[in-house]
Amino acid sequence: MQIVHVTECLAGGVLTFLLNLTSVLDEEQHIIIFSRRDNTPANVEDLFGKNVKLVPWKYAEREINAKQDFLALLELMKLLKQYPDADVIQLHSSKAGFLGRLACRLQGRTKKVFYLPHGLSFAREDVSAGKKKFYICLEKLGNFFCGEVIACSDSEKKLLDKNGICNVHVINNGIEVSAMPPVYRAFSYPLVVGTVGRLTYQKNPSLFNAIVESFRGDNRVQFVWVGDGELHNDIQMADNVEITGWLNSEEVQRELTKIDVYISTSLWEGLPYAVLEAMSLGKPLLLFDCIGNRDLVETGKNGYLYKTKEEVISNIKNLLANPHLVNVLGENSYQLVKRSFSLKRMQIKYRRLYCGL
Repeated sequence: MQIVHVTECLAGGVLTFLLNLTSVLDEEQHIIIFSRRDNTPANVEDLFGKNVKLVPWKYAEREINAKQDFLALLELMKLLKQYPDADVIQLHSSKAGFLGRLACRLQGRTKKVFYLPHGLSFAREDVSAGKKKFYICLEKLGNFFCGEVIACSDSEKKLLDKNGICNVHVINNGIEVSAMPPVYRAFSYPLVVGTVGRLTYQKNPSLFNAIVESFRGDNRVQFVWVGDGELHNDIQMADNVEITGWLNSEEVQRELTKIDVYISTSLWEGLPYAVLEAMSLGKPLLLFDCIGNRDLVETGKNGYLYKTKEEVISNIKNLLANPHLVNVLGENSYQLVKRSFSLKRMQIKYRRLYCGL
């Protein structure tokens, strides 16, 4: 089977997804048409297996620009013509999803076309209400052109349904989960509360900072942000907080093993890989109640969702007062990710979808 993937963003969650999918569907031939961004790894071609071919998409870019997008559409149509026998065309992220479905419609290739948003553009909280409506119109138009949509979480599907976007499947993102459960340490203070991500508006570091501020002077709790970014200064440095800076994947994994509780202050998500990784390591969750996050918490079993600073502060204080809960909730996190968010489960569902079963 030949599968053509199209993305204007080969970085972050899209890159992680494609590395995972192409590794477990290793008997298939994968063509990845992509645009290189600033955060695309310089050696990205070396990260994939021999069953993957990367093809540059020169004119594609993230922001809407009529002239540039028209050139990107023409270029994409030429690139797709090179693979007339492709069994599946899968489009990744909003821009590629729109241009890709338009290109397929113009070429009469309307069967086995799938679009995976990796986080919906109209779920963003950093754009105006008018812009959200515009993004919804684009999604509906792309949906009309052709293809079926893949939501990476149930909450994402609910938002698509709510806005009149049809032909939606749900296939959860998945990660490799060890059959051996994590080794849980005997608890001792301080309680280390940590997160992983780029310091951007989406990740809401100002809320993270407000939570940290509430525990200044309490040596029973320590905070860590694994990563860096343009909003680095939104977190005021003090004795009870650390920003690690940029780390490679192995270093991030080591930092994740050190934390006791995973916290997310994100305003919106698709289905976050960092949280899945924390769950596979047996970490309890404290997640802001938004799309993507809410699919990963069984409240009171493996952690808590919160909507206000006061709620999450109360959750942390509860764990400080009842430290035995850390390992109990963490074990439930591990069992949940193993049961519902494994890479094997994702592999089976994508193979069935591609085969039309």
